[in-house]
Amino acid sequence: MTRVLFHAVHHPHPDHLEDLLGAMRRLNELAVGIDGLEEIGAFHDADGGRVVAVSVWSSPEALQAGSAVLFAGVADLPLDRWESRPRELMTLPEVAR
Repeated sequence: MTRVLFHAVHHPHPDHLEDLLGAMRRLNELAVGIDGLEEIGAFHDADGGRVVAVSVWSSPEALQAGSAVLFAGVADLPLDRWESRPRELMTLPEVAR
């Protein structure tokens, strides 16, 4: 099976950076025990203009099943209002190990 990386770049409004980082922490808590999720984390640049969330999954199928659980866990949050523009999403298959 091919591992995959899921990557989301968020562009928070400055006054909602902490809200968005809190959502990332919530996702990390929800991620505990999800089958096929090998690693998850979030990072932000020094000025807070971008928050990059990454996760590594054992397979595309694991990503599909697990991300449904994760996204359901933050569905009540107004992520779109916290961001200055739409987030950029990308799924990449692993090419070398």
